[in-house]
Amino acid sequence: MPVYLRKNVVYTPPSIENVSDEDEDDYIQDPEQIRDVLPQPYRMINKVINGVLDDVWEDVSQKESARFAEQSKIRPPKYDCAVEIQNQTQATSLADSGDGRYIFIGLPNGLSVMDASTQKPITIWEEDNMEIVNIRSHVMGVQTYLIVTLDDMGTGRLFAFAFDCLFLLKVLNEQDSGVKNLVSKCESSNEGDYMGLMLENTSTKEIWLEIHKLPRDAWLRELEAIQAQITPKQNPQDRSGSPKPSTPPLMTGNPGDKASYKFTAPNMVLKVKPPTPLAANTSSSIYSACQKIDSGEVIGTGQSHLLTANHLEGRDTMFDHLHGNLMKYLPKDKTEEEIVIAPTFHFLSAGRMVPQGLELPSQAGLPTTVAVWWTGGSHVMHYSLLKTAKDFEHKPDVVWPFSCRIRCTTVSSCTVLLAVGLEDGTVVLWDRYLGIDKGVIRICQDVPIERLKFLDPSISQPTSQGYPPYRKKSDICLLIQGRNGAEYIYNTEDGPQTRPICLAGVPDKDEEKETILDTMPDVPELLLVVQQNGSLLLKDVVTGSNLCQMTLPSTHQLTNPWEPVLAFGSGGQLLYVKGTKIDMEEASEVVEETEMEEIPPVSMSSLFIFQLRSFPSLDPYWKREREAVSYLVHTTLEQRLDALMKERLAQQGLRKMRMQSRWGMLRQELDLIQQSRDVAKRRALSRVPLSASTYKSSSSILLI
Repeated sequence: MPVYLRKNVVYTPPSIENVSDEDEDDYIQDPEQIRDVLPQPYRMINKVINGVLDDVWEDVSQKESARFAEQSKIRPPKYDCAVEIQNQTQATSLADSGDGRYIFIGLPNGLSVMDASTQKPITIWEEDNMEIVNIRSHVMGVQTYLIVTLDDMGTGRLFAFAFDCLFLLKVLNEQDSGVKNLVSKCESSNEGDYMGLMLENTSTKEIWLEIHKLPRDAWLRELEAIQAQITPKQNPQDRSGSPKPSTPPLMTGNPGDKASYKFTAPNMVLKVKPPTPLAANTSSSIYSACQKIDSGEVIGTGQSHLLTANHLEGRDTMFDHLHGNLMKYLPKDKTEEEIVIAPTFHFLSAGRMVPQGLELPSQAGLPTTVAVWWTGGSHVMHYSLLKTAKDFEHKPDVVWPFSCRIRCTTVSSCTVLLAVGLEDGTVVLWDRYLGIDKGVIRICQDVPIERLKFLDPSISQPTSQGYPPYRKKSDICLLIQGRNGAEYIYNTEDGPQTRPICLAGVPDKDEEKETILDTMPDVPELLLVVQQNGSLLLKDVVTGSNLCQMTLPSTHQLTNPWEPVLAFGSGGQLLYVKGTKIDMEEASEVVEETEMEEIPPVSMSSLFIFQLRSFPSLDPYWKREREAVSYLVHTTLEQRLDALMKERLAQQGLRKMRMQSRWGMLRQELDLIQQSRDVAKRRALSRVPLSASTYKSSSSILLI
C-alpha cells in the first residue's frame, strides 16, 4: 500500500502557557449524570419511583434491626405446665383467703369455696342473678374469713366463711323504699373493722361514700354460737368421746329466707360527698361573707372564700381578652362530663396528723382515720372515725392540697407511710406517724404516675444492729410506675437527696407495657407482672430481671390483660389463672346459619393452675430465710433505758478484761519510763566539765 509523506515539514509543539487549566466540571463525579436528563413527565415518574424505593428500603432496614434486636434479647425460660381444673369452668372472679388456705371463686349464680392445696370444692352459695365480678377477703379470726363481694347488678354483700360454711352477713345496699342505690365500689380494712362503699342513686345520679363500722367481735361470737348448734352432740354411751360424723349444712343463699341466720348489722360512722365545683360567694356583703368563712388557721378545700361572681367573671373576661388567640393550641383534655368521679380511700391507724386514738391502748393497731380523694381532685382529706356526732357528714380534720391532680395513692402495710402520685410525674411521701413530709420525688417530667406499691421491708438488705441497742425503723422501698411503662424503685430511708433507681425503661412496644404488679405473699422478692399482650411474668423486684414466663395452652389466652382473673394459693406456691378458649368452628357454623357479616366467636373459660414451687428458676428464692419485719417501731423511753442497761451489764465482763489489760500495759509503760530516766542520769554523770583555761581558749578562737 503506497504511503505519501510530505517532506521538509516542521511541526511546532504547542506552548504550555496556552494549555488551559483542568476544571472539576470536565469530569463527571456522579454516575447518575452519565445518562441524559429525562424530559418531563418521565423525570417526575423517576423521582416518585426512587422515593418509593428509598422508603421501602428504610422500612426494611428498621424491621431487620428490630428483628435482630428481638432475637438478641435474653428471654426468660417459658413454662407451659398449666393444669386445667375440670370442675371450675365458669369462674368470674378469684380471691385468696389471705393465709393461703382457701380460694374464693365468684360464679355466675353464686359464690364457692375451694381448698387451695387440693383443689377440692368445700361449699357453695347459690342465688339466681348474682354474677360476682369482684371479691375481697380478709382474715377475721381463727380460720374465720370476711368476704366482700360485688355483683354485676351493683349489689354488695358481706359473707363469713367459718367451719366449712358460708354465711350471709349483710346485703350492703338493701333498701326498703322503691329507690335502689347501686354499689360501685366496696372495700374493707385489713382485719375487717371498717368498710367503705361507694353508692349511686339511680334516680338522681348522686354519688357518695359511706364508711361503716363492722361488728367483728359480735360476728365472731354469733358464729361460735352457730357452730355449737350445728356441731353434733356426743353420744353419752360413747366413752371415747368421739363425735358422730356429720356434714355441715349448706346455706341456701336466699336473703329473704326466714331460716337464714341473723347477724348484727353494721353501723354507719361517716358519709362523704364529692367536692362541689368552685363557685362564687353568694353573700350580699363583705360582712356577711366574713362571718361564714372560718379563721383560716386550718388548710381547707378552698370552698370558703370572698370572691364574688362579678370578680370571677371579670377575671375570665380579662384572661380571654389577653390569651384568647392561644387557647386553640392547648392540648385537648377530657371534659368534666367524661371523667368518671369515684373515691379512693385508705383506712389508717392513729398518727400525729390526726391524733385521736393515739394514746388509747384499745385502739392500738386499729384504723382510726380514713384518707379520701376523688378522681380529678387535688386534695387528700383525712376524716376521724372516732367521732360520735349524730351528723355523719362533717368537715375533714386534715386536708392535704397538692399542686396538680392526683393519679394514685398507696399506703404501707402498717399504714405509717402514705405515697401520693401526681399527674406531673411527682411522688410525695409522708410519714403519718411522725407527721412529717419525708420528701418529694421527681420521677419524670410531664409523665403521670400510674401505679405505686410499697414493698415488704424484709427484702431490704439487713443492716448491723450497732448502736443504739434498741430496735429502729427498717428500710422500706417504694415501687413506682409511670404511664410510659418505666419502673423505678426508691428507698424511703436513704434521704430526700437520693434518686430513684430505674428498674425497667420505657418498653419498645405498647403491648409490652405492664398492667398488673402484684407481689407474691410468702416471697416478697418476686413480682407477678401482666403485660398488655397477655403475657404472665415473674420478675425480681430488686434487680428488675425477668425470671420466668408462664404460658397458657395454645388454645387459650388470658381473659382480660387489664383486669385479669388470677389469685395466689398456698402462700404463693400455686397460681390460679382464668383463660378463655375461642372455638372458631362453632363461630363459623353460626355465621353460616345466620348469614351475618360479623359475629363474635363463641368463647369458653377455664381455670388453670401453675405449680410455682416446681419452677427451677425460682429455687433460690424458696430457699431463702426471711423474718417478719415491721416498719412501725415505737420504742418508749423505758424500753430504751432497759436496752441500754442490759447492754451495759452484758459488757461488764468485757470491760473487766480490758481494765486488766490496761493495768498490765500501764506497768510496762512505767518500767519504760523508769529505764529512760536511769539512762538520762548516767549520760549526765559521764559528761566531763570544762576548765577555765580551756573555756578562754575556745572563746578566743571564736572571736578570731
